[in-house]
Amino acid sequence: MKTKHTIYLGNALERLKELPDESVDLIFADPPYNMSKKKGLGWKYSKHITMQEQWDMFSKDGYFQFNQQWIKEALRVLKHGGSLWISGSFHNIYQVGFILQHYNDVKINNSIVWFKPNAQPNITCRFFTESTEHLIWASKNGNKKKWKFNYQWTKDGIEDHINPKGKQTRNVWVIPLTPKKEKLAGVHPTQKPEELLRRIILSCTEEGDTVLDPFLGSGTTSVVAKNFNRNSIGIELNKKYKRIINKRLKPTQRKINEDYEVEFIP
Repeated sequence: MKTKHTIYLGNALERLKELPDESVDLIFADPPYNMSKKKGLGWKYSKHITMQEQWDMFSKDGYFQFNQQWIKEALRVLKHGGSLWISGSFHNIYQVGFILQHYNDVKINNSIVWFKPNAQPNITCRFFTESTEHLIWASKNGNKKKWKFNYQWTKDGIEDHINPKGKQTRNVWVIPLTPKKEKLAGVHPTQKPEELLRRIILSCTEEGDTVLDPFLGSGTTSVVAKNFNRNSIGIELNKKYKRIINKRLKPTQRKINEDYEVEFIP
């Protein structure tokens, strides 16, 4: 099966407007969490430095407006019966859920807790150590369409020490931080592990469906979509990640019988 992977370079708020209504089957969004500090905090016992990315800094009111705007556009391009997955931490997930609850045609199906057994250390030693992120799984209802959920696949295809194979999958997932082998093409500060996207995409789509990521980063969503015969559309603001995305989507050694097209739109 030939798949197509289109990457728009630019601001998600503007590039989303170029996409047709009801044109994608699933959206995975890893938006800015608004957790960055102008001067990142470091810890003498670790190389880790807290987030200090300019694209992750908003005023309180500006951040709320940003979330309202991109969610509105995302729901416009999502098909009825399609799924919207949004990742976050305590910095943003409650606000995102609040916004979604104001849409009459949106149903929040689950809140997933992603437990990271190898989470980063607590630098300030003034809080409990953050070892989780949260994901909202919502669906867009209407036109007598129900959301897609590959129940049997989740029983057979998801396995960790909380979720035994062959049993119903719980809403707590154990997935380590992104391994080094997935960062060989380059590093992004918020890169998600491919296993997280594998679970999301295979739970809620079929081969040939189209997956959209409005904050593509290093391209993980498109990579996983390609690996499992889904089409993808990505939007990335920072052009410096184009090289990483391209290297991950078009490796030197292509698999036998692999058939796909990659297009970057400036």
